[in-house]
Amino acid sequence: MKYFIVTLGCQMNISDSERLKTVCEKSGLKSVPPAGGTDLVIINACSVRQAAVDRIFGRIKVWQKKSKPLIFLTGCILPADIKKLTPRVDWIFKINDLNKLAKKIQEITHLEKSWLCPKNYSKITPQYSKKDEVYIPIIYGCNNFCSYCAVPFTRGREKSRSEQEIIAEVKKAVKNGAKKIMLLGQNVNRYKLKNQKSKIKMTRKNSKLLNTKTPFVELLKKLIKIPGNFQLLFMSPNPWDFPAELIKLIATEPKISKQIHLPVQSGDDQILKRMNRPYTSKQYLDLVSNLRSQISGLKLSTDIIVGFPGETKKAFQNTPLLCRKAQFDKAYISQYSPRPDTAAARLKDDVSRLEKKRRWQILNTLINK
Repeated sequence: MKYFIVTLGCQMNISDSERLKTVCEKSGLKSVPPAGGTDLVIINACSVRQAAVDRIFGRIKVWQKKSKPLIFLTGCILPADIKKLTPRVDWIFKINDLNKLAKKIQEITHLEKSWLCPKNYSKITPQYSKKDEVYIPIIYGCNNFCSYCAVPFTRGREKSRSEQEIIAEVKKAVKNGAKKIMLLGQNVNRYKLKNQKSKIKMTRKNSKLLNTKTPFVELLKKLIKIPGNFQLLFMSPNPWDFPAELIKLIATEPKISKQIHLPVQSGDDQILKRMNRPYTSKQYLDLVSNLRSQISGLKLSTDIIVGFPGETKKAFQNTPLLCRKAQFDKAYISQYSPRPDTAAARLKDDVSRLEKKRRWQILNTLINK
């Protein structure tokens, strides 16, 4: 039986697909290119932006007109989107329950036994897309509840992998030739932090970064001791959980990349507050200044949302102002689209599509030229 996987979304979705592929191959399926004929399409989807959801509908229509394969759906999907997509696909399963996928494959291929898939999702050995650059998740889910974000509803609350598991996966990847190891998480510097109110947490009233040892810093210190010629990268850290100890480690350790992705989302304090981002533009810029003063050769990228509810033309002007001061090397800019179940979905989407596009173009020209 032939199959292919379609991956939509972020690096975490790519990593998920690498584990999906293992289950399919171990279950006796044969991978084929997307352009070829296939019996099964597995869509690893994303509900974080409306554009990604629209792509799912578009691709399903194309496949149903052609060879009409079985279509399975999984990934980072909101309940409201699952409800809309259910009549259009043959089966939906949770990305962290690949044991069910193995059993479903057994059922449709009429095999006597299914592959004995590990119940613990993270223990499934991934088939990396690239040999020299690999993605390794260290924490799943998110506790932050930024008002625009679907992740807490699609991936659940924070859950960290064990240190031993991560170290073993990094060692194996390096042994197999990996030169870049990207540690993944919705908020990597929350790794193994049990309480939401950690000692390092930045708030609007307190922007001091304490020199606190955190589990994430301790994990990095153990990973850099692994023999081999490789670099560690990580994404994404949140600005309010960035301890001074982490800055010092990045600055002094050759094995840790000087590329940092630090989402800002907006340069306007009122919009940041509506987004439930617990920092001000000044606090963000203070952190950037701290990073630049200590880390030689820093390359800084960010995420920005334009057209968030209530973002007037005057409020938007604070974002290019911040960007000029921060001097980002790259920005991933998205035009706001309301996601069901999020707090922002209750707000009026009062910025027109045309104006969102205009603001996107301003920032894209400013940063990504």
